[in-house]
Amino acid sequence: MEVKIGAKAYQFECEEGENLLFEAISRNIMIPFNCTSGRCGRCRVRVLEGAENLSELGDREVLRLGDEQVEKGFRLSCQTYIHGDVRLEVPQPRLY
Repeated sequence: MEVKIGAKAYQFECEEGENLLFEAISRNIMIPFNCTSGRCGRCRVRVLEGAENLSELGDREVLRLGDEQVEKGFRLSCQTYIHGDVRLEVPQPRLY
Protein backbone atom coordinates (compact mmCIF):
# COMPACT_ATOMS: atom_id res chain seq x y z
CA MET A 1 0.00 0.00 0.00
CA GLU A 2 1.23 3.50 -0.79
CA VAL A 3 -0.06 6.81 0.55
CA LYS A 4 1.14 10.03 -1.07
CA ILE A 5 0.92 13.29 0.88
CA GLY A 6 2.36 16.17 -1.11
CA ALA A 7 5.83 15.19 -2.32
CA LYS A 8 6.20 12.38 0.26
CA ALA A 9 5.17 8.80 -0.36
CA TYR A 10 4.69 6.28 2.45
CA GLN A 11 4.59 2.55 1.88
CA PHE A 12 3.35 -0.06 4.31
CA GLU A 13 1.77 -3.47 4.55
CA CYS A 14 -1.24 -4.38 6.64
CA GLU A 15 -3.61 -7.25 7.23
CA GLU A 16 -6.50 -7.68 4.82
CA GLY A 17 -9.71 -6.05 6.01
CA GLU A 18 -8.06 -3.32 8.09
CA ASN A 19 -9.39 0.23 8.16
CA LEU A 20 -7.40 2.60 5.95
CA LEU A 21 -7.47 5.63 8.27
CA PHE A 22 -6.55 3.70 11.41
CA GLU A 23 -3.72 1.82 9.67
CA ALA A 24 -2.23 5.06 8.33
CA ILE A 25 -2.46 6.83 11.69
CA SER A 26 -0.89 3.86 13.50
CA ARG A 27 2.16 4.40 11.26
CA ASN A 28 2.29 8.18 11.84
CA ILE A 29 0.93 8.87 8.35
CA MET A 30 -1.34 11.76 9.08
CA ILE A 31 -4.52 11.80 7.04
CA PRO A 32 -6.56 14.75 8.32
CA PHE A 33 -9.75 13.68 10.11
CA ASN A 34 -12.27 14.85 12.69
CA CYS A 35 -14.97 12.27 13.34
CA THR A 36 -13.95 8.76 12.13
CA SER A 37 -17.62 8.03 11.35
CA GLY A 38 -18.02 9.41 7.81
CA ARG A 39 -19.90 12.52 8.88
CA CYS A 40 -17.28 15.25 8.45
CA GLY A 41 -15.70 14.18 5.14
CA ARG A 42 -12.31 15.52 6.16
CA CYS A 43 -10.46 12.21 5.73
CA ARG A 44 -11.01 12.04 2.01
CA VAL A 45 -8.33 10.47 -0.14
CA ARG A 46 -8.12 9.92 -3.88
CA VAL A 47 -7.44 6.40 -5.13
CA LEU A 48 -4.79 6.37 -7.87
CA GLU A 49 -4.54 2.60 -8.37
CA GLY A 50 -6.11 -0.50 -6.88
CA ALA A 51 -9.68 0.66 -6.22
CA GLU A 52 -10.74 -2.96 -6.70
CA ASN A 53 -8.69 -3.82 -3.60
CA LEU A 54 -10.79 -1.63 -1.32
CA SER A 55 -14.14 -2.24 0.32
CA GLU A 56 -17.24 -1.28 -1.62
CA LEU A 57 -18.27 2.35 -1.58
CA GLY A 58 -20.71 2.89 1.25
CA ASP A 59 -23.82 5.08 1.48
CA ARG A 60 -22.12 7.47 3.91
CA GLU A 61 -19.31 8.02 1.44
CA VAL A 62 -21.66 8.69 -1.45
CA LEU A 63 -23.72 11.07 0.66
CA ARG A 64 -20.71 12.99 1.98
CA LEU A 65 -18.61 13.03 -1.21
CA GLY A 66 -21.27 13.37 -3.89
CA ASP A 67 -21.29 11.83 -7.35
CA GLU A 68 -18.63 14.10 -8.85
CA GLN A 69 -15.98 13.29 -6.25
CA VAL A 70 -16.85 9.59 -6.30
CA GLU A 71 -16.32 9.58 -10.07
CA LYS A 72 -12.90 11.22 -9.54
CA GLY A 73 -11.88 8.34 -7.26
CA PHE A 74 -12.34 9.92 -3.84
CA ARG A 75 -13.04 7.82 -0.76
CA LEU A 76 -13.41 8.51 2.95
CA SER A 77 -10.49 6.75 4.60
CA CYS A 78 -12.44 6.16 7.83
CA GLN A 79 -15.04 4.16 5.88
CA THR A 80 -12.59 2.26 3.65
CA TYR A 81 -11.12 -1.18 4.30
CA ILE A 82 -8.03 -2.57 2.61
CA HIS A 83 -8.07 -5.90 0.73
CA GLY A 84 -4.87 -5.66 -1.34
CA ASP A 85 -2.41 -3.29 -2.95
CA VAL A 86 -3.56 0.28 -3.49
CA ARG A 87 -1.98 3.66 -4.24
CA LEU A 88 -3.71 6.78 -3.04
CA GLU A 89 -3.08 10.40 -2.29
CA VAL A 90 -4.21 12.81 0.36
CA PRO A 91 -5.28 15.72 -1.87
CA GLN A 92 -4.52 19.35 -1.31
CA PRO A 93 -7.68 21.30 -0.40
CA ARG A 94 -7.91 22.80 -3.88
CA LEU A 95 -8.54 19.32 -5.38
CA TYR A 96 -11.89 18.92 -3.68
